[in-house]
Amino acid sequence: MERKMISDTIERLSFRYGILMALALAGFFFLMKAFGLEHNLELRAFNLVILISFVLMAIKDFKKRKSNKLSYLKGLGLGILTTIVGTVSFAIMVVFYLSVVNPSFMGVIQNLEPFGDFLNPLLVGFTIIIEGMASGCLATYGIMQFFKPSRVLASAEVHD
Repeated sequence: MERKMISDTIERLSFRYGILMALALAGFFFLMKAFGLEHNLELRAFNLVILISFVLMAIKDFKKRKSNKLSYLKGLGLGILTTIVGTVSFAIMVVFYLSVVNPSFMGVIQNLEPFGDFLNPLLVGFTIIIEGMASGCLATYGIMQFFKPSRVLASAEVHD
């Protein structure tokens, strides 16, 4: 009983899904690298699909564990916390990759970006966090529009 209650917390679920999100983002990054597509910035849009998927999975999992009861603010908190864990973890991996594993790739990024002369690995990591948080907050807000209690109740009344 005690184990189930601990695993149901927002913090635990957001950490679990955030780490899985970071691993999926890293996997996609290395997959792009393996196929020589790391220069194609348009493929970064798929990162948004990954982010939305993991936020949605975290919210659905929490709702299922709580007998289909999910308050709007708890859902927002779960989505935002999942985004924080995922984007910060992924940004740390990218900073490590650009600083230690493959510093020459930082030069490639500097050549591709308009303000590339001003970029360094930490600034790239900070940019990833800002982009990820903005996307995650908007995605969570959008997802929670479908899970908020007033929408569910209104839908049930229409079908009765």
